[in-house]
Amino acid sequence: MPSRPRPSTPAGVALCAAALALATACSVADPVTEADYYMDLSDDPMAASAIELATLDGEPWGFTDVAGDRLTLLFFGYTSCPDVCPMTMAEVDLALDRAADAADAYDVVMVSTDPARDTGEQLRSWLDRFDPSFHGIRGDVDATVEAARDYGIAIDPPEETEGQYLVTHGGRVVVLLPGGEAAGMFDEGAEADQIAALLPVLAETLL
Repeated sequence: MPSRPRPSTPAGVALCAAALALATACSVADPVTEADYYMDLSDDPMAASAIELATLDGEPWGFTDVAGDRLTLLFFGYTSCPDVCPMTMAEVDLALDRAADAADAYDVVMVSTDPARDTGEQLRSWLDRFDPSFHGIRGDVDATVEAARDYGIAIDPPEETEGQYLVTHGGRVVVLLPGGEAAGMFDEGAEADQIAALLPVLAETLL
């Protein structure tokens, strides 16, 4: 005579519960916190810099003037940079292309760290090589240095040494909230695929 199924023992119930909890934990893994190329500051964003610079048209511009309905990818660099700056802008541009519809949730702003040579015309022409929608910002170099440091980016004013013109700047791309606060930053050298993987998630969680 077939025996009736036995009820689960407490140990069996506990085992099932543990397995379910593990499966649930795996299913809700956060790609933002797991990305080793991204510093997540969303729980405690860095305050917006109070420094005022200017648009390429000469209009006053502050970091609280970023788009009110989008996130902003902020980069400090200069047009004569031989490697980091063009590579970073190219990777950001490609990442936005690969992010498809999520790209609509982003602006890109580059602040010149070499305003003496980066005229408005020069910066506009340089950015147009990547995307005409990218915004250029420039202003007093000392103010620019202070603004960058407000966001944890170390840069120094340009200096000429032994006939060489040196411009020192950080390579991170900062993610700004609509109020100008920094919610996170991509490490220098982050590639387009890595950036693109997080753009939809950041837009969904931060906007």
